[in-house]
Amino acid sequence: MTDRTKTLFDRRPVEDWLESEQAAGRLSGGVMEIRQAGSTVFFQTFGTKDPEGTPVAADTAYWIASMTKPIVSVAAMRLVEQGRLRLSDPVRSFIPGFGENGVLSDDGALVDAVRPPLIQDLMTHLSGVTYGQFGNEDIHARYMEARVYDFFSDNARMAARLSELPLLHQPGTVFEYGMSTDLLGRVIEVVTGTALDSALRDLVLDPLGMNDTRFLPDPDRIAAIPPSPTQRALAPPLTPEQTWFSGGGGLCSTVPDYMRFAEMLRQGGALEGVRLLRSETLTSMLRDYLPADVGYGSYTGGLGITAPTPENGLGFGLGFAVRTERRNYLPGGLAGGLGEFLWPGVSGANFWVDPENDLIAVFLTHAPEHRGQHRIGFRNAVYAGLKQD
Repeated sequence: MTDRTKTLFDRRPVEDWLESEQAAGRLSGGVMEIRQAGSTVFFQTFGTKDPEGTPVAADTAYWIASMTKPIVSVAAMRLVEQGRLRLSDPVRSFIPGFGENGVLSDDGALVDAVRPPLIQDLMTHLSGVTYGQFGNEDIHARYMEARVYDFFSDNARMAARLSELPLLHQPGTVFEYGMSTDLLGRVIEVVTGTALDSALRDLVLDPLGMNDTRFLPDPDRIAAIPPSPTQRALAPPLTPEQTWFSGGGGLCSTVPDYMRFAEMLRQGGALEGVRLLRSETLTSMLRDYLPADVGYGSYTGGLGITAPTPENGLGFGLGFAVRTERRNYLPGGLAGGLGEFLWPGVSGANFWVDPENDLIAVFLTHAPEHRGQHRIGFRNAVYAGLKQD
């Protein structure tokens, strides 16, 4: 392990957790950083990044999977601020035909949608869209047959294929984790007239100096993604032949880069004199948009402690889960501050911002099959290391 900080933070709980996970074979390498009040209190690289045993470096890149979603959501809100997009706009205004092929009822019949899916529905996962890989029902088979998740396609074709499929739920009624943010990425392309990689560069990445966050990273910098069911079903190939830029999960990044994004969020939408979002815009993103009578799709439980359910004390804003209540249902409790916001990735990537404790944690690794237990273990270790007044 390497260490680049000397801190007041009690390092031992996080170091002990890391050592136990490595000893158990559940972590081969990664990078993590913890900040309080804008200062780094813990920075650690550990392990190797490839089968050849190359040590992980501070700027090693990782597939961040669904940690792409907050970046795309912030880009969309920049367009809202500019008056080029509205949360109330129907998605079909940008993706012709989307939502017009009916909604699957419980008996498998098609019924008309009571209203069109809106941009806000894409940002809150209330659009009626799912992931084909996360279920065994007829709709999931249709997704797979239509090849909507295809890294050798592009966003225009992905959106067109999804538009030909029925919705799984009436818009605005069910939190169904799925390809909504991928569709939002296509909307951004249509509004800006540029491909998503260029649009994100202009709207978010370049202004924040996130030079190592991209869909096709430097092959010498990216950590190998170990073979696993998750890797085979969801991971991008990261080859020059890849043509789909997935707004829902395609980016790779480094801890220093993603920490710049998280710091911008902690500081109310600005970083180092560059204002990305108005503070009131960010505040609006971080409130719970789920209706009181919201339903939950069948995969929601698979999100573990990050599922936006009352049992977890979480709701969902515009691109982030947001903590609305404390919950201590796990042995020893589950630490976290009211008002924190977060979203992890299926790759094992994880981050959250906790305004109550003035805390940011960013952890990048490739450990998809252990991501659920890591989200609990890492979180509890971080809060165990906090100094109490």
